[in-house]
Amino acid sequence: MTGRFTGLPGFRRIPRMGFIAGLIWGLLIAAATIALEHYGPSSEPLHVSLSGNGAIAAPIMLVPLAIFWGWSSIANAYAGRSVVPIAAYTLALLLGVSAIGPADAYFFPQNAAVLDVNDFLGGLFQGILFVGFVAVVAAPIYWVLRSRIGQSRILIWLLYLVSIAIAAFVQGFGTIVAGGVVAGVASGHAWQRQGGRMFIGIIVIVIMALAVFGIPYVVANGLSAPRF
Repeated sequence: MTGRFTGLPGFRRIPRMGFIAGLIWGLLIAAATIALEHYGPSSEPLHVSLSGNGAIAAPIMLVPLAIFWGWSSIANAYAGRSVVPIAAYTLALLLGVSAIGPADAYFFPQNAAVLDVNDFLGGLFQGILFVGFVAVVAAPIYWVLRSRIGQSRILIWLLYLVSIAIAAFVQGFGTIVAGGVVAGVASGHAWQRQGGRMFIGIIVIVIMALAVFGIPYVVANGLSAPRF
């Protein structure tokens, strides 16, 4: 035979499509983080500040949403062939979020707009923390919920509650871990409930908003309403 087998039609384009989508999500999250760091609002009554270090609320909230949306979209589109494009999407998301460090150093330089290795290493650490860590937590949950042993709506809602509990009671990286749980549960939820991604996306946003803003407020101020 002189011909060459090129695989299934369009198969080679799948990882590329996933990679581009993940990169776009990551760069948007990086841009939002940098914008909040320098121009983010603050609210004394709510004890919330999104500027400075408070800007990490952007990747903490948006990465689980990006993972859920990307993984569920790819799984619905490619079914059994989704492993490679999901991996490509996640890697691209990590690289996009890793742009936070070098982009911030370039557009808002402390001295001169010259990038060094530390800027890229710092950005890579942010990508690994906000994307890689979340994906590692989300992947096994997603796999279980896609299997026969995970076909339970009760299990899904229990895991959503577990994510809130983790954010409330686990110190340090609890909110990031909760994001991983939410991303994995939501992706599996979307696999079981075809056509309900918008509703599930709202669940992700609400839970992450509670984890990032609601729970810290209650811990600091109890159930008292803020005074404006």
